[in-house]
Amino acid sequence: MANKQSSNLESIPPGAAQQACIKSVLNLRNPALRKRMISFIKRNLIPDCQRVAPNCLKAHLLNEAKSLKLPKRKIEELKSLFKSKIGYDGYYLDSGKLKRTS
Repeated sequence: MANKQSSNLESIPPGAAQQACIKSVLNLRNPALRKRMISFIKRNLIPDCQRVAPNCLKAHLLNEAKSLKLPKRKIEELKSLFKSKIGYDGYYLDSGKLKRTS
């Protein structure tokens, strides 16, 4: 399993892996949530700077946590995982598509 996780991480550029919000997400203990978030990171890297918009990352993190039916207390913990607002006025971008925060 560690081998599978490291292969997922190899496709995240080193500069992106240094971004504080990405570091926080990569340390998630829930394997299903971590896998979904790595996928989000890979498809939403901004080409010019190899970074992810933290507000979008946080909005997607909370949407995925809710879709996995994580307990409310865990979702509250995830809200404080890194400093950022949740999306932008109730929305966030994922692969160029506008999605509503839940």
